[in-house]
Amino acid sequence: MDASSKLREAKEVLARAFQELAEGAKSGDLLKVRDSCEKGWLAVVKAVDALLIKHGYEEAKTHADRRRKLRELASKLAAASRLGIYDRVEARRSVLHNDGFYGGVLTPEEAEEELKKVGELIEDVEGLL
Repeated sequence: MDASSKLREAKEVLARAFQELAEGAKSGDLLKVRDSCEKGWLAVVKAVDALLIKHGYEEAKTHADRRRKLRELASKLAAASRLGIYDRVEARRSVLHNDGFYGGVLTPEEAEEELKKVGELIEDVEGLL
């Protein structure tokens, strides 16, 4: 899959995350809120994959491989470093994936704030493609 397809997938997944969050918040279904967090994390992963592919990296096989490649790219691509892409990705992993999905400790409002940050990250990644 090419970079533009990966980025399109990231945007689609994020849209579904917002939809699922709205449903969960309205109905009080906290499992939907948790699932929206995991979709937000998936959107981050797809955006990072797009960035890596665009800059000549093979698709990451594991999250550790993705982190290593992203760290390497940030050392070579000043704009990625300046935008703090690596740190922002790791923050979304911690808050959305660990706290939101596994821990289930995010309120719908906190989840929404984090998903908005994913949207900003996707926009910044798109600018680097």
